[in-house]
Amino acid sequence: MINWIIFILSSIGLIAVGALSGKKIQSAQNEGEGFLLGAKQVGAFVGAGTLMATGYSGWGFIGAPGTAYAFGTIETLANFFFAPGIVFGTLMFAGFMAKQADKSGGLTVPEYMAVTHRGTEKQKRLVHFVGGIATFVFLSVYIIGQVRAVGLVAAEWLGVSQQLAALILMVVVVIFTMQGGLLAVAITDTIMCMGMLIASAIIYITIIRDIPMLDLLTQVGKIKPEFLNPSTSAPYGGGKYSVFLVFVYALLFTTTLPYMSVRFLSFKEDIKIHSVALIMAPMGVILSLIPMTGIYMYYKNPGLANPDSAMPVFLNTFLPPALAGMITLFILFAMLSTISSVLQALASSLSYDMLVSISGKQSDKGDLYNRIGVLVTAVWAMFLTFAAPQGMLNQIAYIGTGGLISAFVGPTIMRVFMEADLKTCFASMITGFITNVLLVFVLKIGWVEAPIIAGAAGCVVYVVMGYITNGGSRIPKNVEIS
Repeated sequence: MINWIIFILSSIGLIAVGALSGKKIQSAQNEGEGFLLGAKQVGAFVGAGTLMATGYSGWGFIGAPGTAYAFGTIETLANFFFAPGIVFGTLMFAGFMAKQADKSGGLTVPEYMAVTHRGTEKQKRLVHFVGGIATFVFLSVYIIGQVRAVGLVAAEWLGVSQQLAALILMVVVVIFTMQGGLLAVAITDTIMCMGMLIASAIIYITIIRDIPMLDLLTQVGKIKPEFLNPSTSAPYGGGKYSVFLVFVYALLFTTTLPYMSVRFLSFKEDIKIHSVALIMAPMGVILSLIPMTGIYMYYKNPGLANPDSAMPVFLNTFLPPALAGMITLFILFAMLSTISSVLQALASSLSYDMLVSISGKQSDKGDLYNRIGVLVTAVWAMFLTFAAPQGMLNQIAYIGTGGLISAFVGPTIMRVFMEADLKTCFASMITGFITNVLLVFVLKIGWVEAPIIAGAAGCVVYVVMGYITNGGSRIPKNVEIS
């Protein structure tokens, strides 16, 4: 009963944030900009909080400990590369993308790719539509893992089934996302991020009070030597040092995924990007400690049937009920941060990207369509969650995000270094996508390696075609550098 009371009060708080954000975004000058970009009112602290909360959360608190339980310390190392990747991705590309979006008028990442490449109106609409379709398909896969992670944790905390727990939490997400759009999502993300940081510190202190970290690693090494000194980077790749590619993956993840990089487009005009990065860095260090929970649980109980249950079992076994309840609340609402972000990106791909690319113009009822899109995609996400085959949460997450990264990395990252036309943009997207499919499903390449290799292939196509179509130059002769 106490957990239910805490949950209801916290949910009311989130919904209140959504209502206040909804009033604030009404001041947006352009139709759709308020809901889709939070009226461009995201400052340094909120920007840092929303990026870190969205980058971690469900996989960070459930998937990462589960992967550490199944594969060992390789997951801890991967996490310490993930945080710097997010920070550097923001530092290197956020400013450029924000300025280009202001200049060209892109409200979503697919539209950003379409309007920042030269070409005919028909070509722009094609790239916009394909980008919207890709976003919808791959984020539909990604959100499955996020909703399942929420259901897994909330079920034990609230004493209901996983399906009912996921449904209740999705209702809360839908309400505050429909009210305040991206601004509500960003503010609630930041609140959740603070809770995530507190939870991470408490969990780590609990572990080292029971057993010093060096002793823990020694004991786990005795039980299973491969956990401490892995011969491969499985599940991230077959090579021993493939785990180092997680840094590259995280950088691409931050820069290319629509539910992450759309934050760059929502930053205030006078924001200092280096200030955002400086705030993000210590957050990332603290959040990177979470996979040690999986190592600790393997030491305590190496017989768990489901690796993803490592964190819930830890909370219910090794922490006092009140403290476990508080941390579970932090974890749940941290997961909701990513779900709300993905849901908003899914909705915008359906109600804005596809709609605008087909009709050729923005509707004067754009915000209404976007809000309806949130509801429709939430129902779609719940259907997929119950219907899709089971799998490790981290694996589901990497397959979903990897597909988008491989398709979008050329038109977003290489666009920083050279001009290109829409044919080049489209060719790069298709090359990255097809290559990723072949690597993942035919050659069985690792979770991290496949999208990086596929993205590199897309980048090569982008650079070569761009150079040719620009007449042997990085910038076409008829384009002035501002």
